[in-house]
Amino acid sequence: MRLELLHIENFRCIERCDIDVSPGINCIVGDNASGKTSFLEAIYILGRGESFRQARLGQAVRHDSEALTVRTRLTDRQGSRHRIGCHASRSMHRIKLDDQAETRRFDLINVLPLQHIDPNLHRLLEHGPKYRRHFLDWGVFHVEHAFFPAWRRYRRALKQRNRALRARQPKHQVVAWDAELVQQGEIIDACRRQYLEHVKRRLPETTRNLFGNQDITFAYHPGWRGDRSFGNALIDSLEQDLRAGFTQQGPHRADIRISIAAMNARDWVSRGQQKLLTAGLLLAQADILQSTRGIEPVLLLDDMAAELGARYRDALAAEVARLGVQCFVTFLSAELIPETLRPARMFHVEHGHIMPPPA
Repeated sequence: MRLELLHIENFRCIERCDIDVSPGINCIVGDNASGKTSFLEAIYILGRGESFRQARLGQAVRHDSEALTVRTRLTDRQGSRHRIGCHASRSMHRIKLDDQAETRRFDLINVLPLQHIDPNLHRLLEHGPKYRRHFLDWGVFHVEHAFFPAWRRYRRALKQRNRALRARQPKHQVVAWDAELVQQGEIIDACRRQYLEHVKRRLPETTRNLFGNQDITFAYHPGWRGDRSFGNALIDSLEQDLRAGFTQQGPHRADIRISIAAMNARDWVSRGQQKLLTAGLLLAQADILQSTRGIEPVLLLDDMAAELGARYRDALAAEVARLGVQCFVTFLSAELIPETLRPARMFHVEHGHIMPPPA
């Protein structure tokens, strides 16, 4: 799926822009605080139904305005077209796909898959498991059809079990949810494991020019002791769950440990190298989505050159160009754009004004 036309109005520092974007590489150039990241954020909202900056979309309304509008027209390789629009005031927001009476985040994620590569990529390695689960589940959602229905049912059962635990209900009312948790949790676990095998197969190719020949390995932790079944893990942890007031075992506690040369990646590499590794993981996901589903994701790369020397910047750009998908990449200056991303459609951003290339 590719964007054709983008309209942004009263979004943060951007007063208004109506631009035709390239189906390939789009470079956005401008100083810090000029509006480059806001440009990417507007696209992100159309594909995710939320911002990567703040919880409430109303906080993105331009300071002297009552409401913001972002909309786009999309087309896929088969020629199918869609329209996505977002309208938000300081107290409410609405996002609509085509003429649907009600649009869910699921609908947006399905029709406009986005990969966001930003300066905070290191969180995938340095911070808690939720970032790695998010990385994993984004890919599983798009590739393994059984995942989302199972995840939705699992979350519903988990919520009910935790409610029973917090209310100190009798044990039989707590364990009444275990059968559903186990059935759906095993589906989730199987989908994750299968998808992770895809990542392992694709990653060496994707990171060949990014990270050299170091041995990169993954250790998947399902969220309970690997030598036990999930059902037995729930039984064994029941007393602890009763004391804690929540379910401590299950796919909602899963994690991945990423190692380089048998050492934890976050302890072994520099911040710049972490960016290369995590960018390689996200590019591998984009590659998998294309090869297994024939779906082209849209890439959003914010401040691509940050913390990267020319050699690594060129290697990352070559991998981006090789994918051949639509991407939007921000730079502080045109001189930082690697040759492999040229010719590109370049937009200059200054004080919230987005100027397209001359005709």
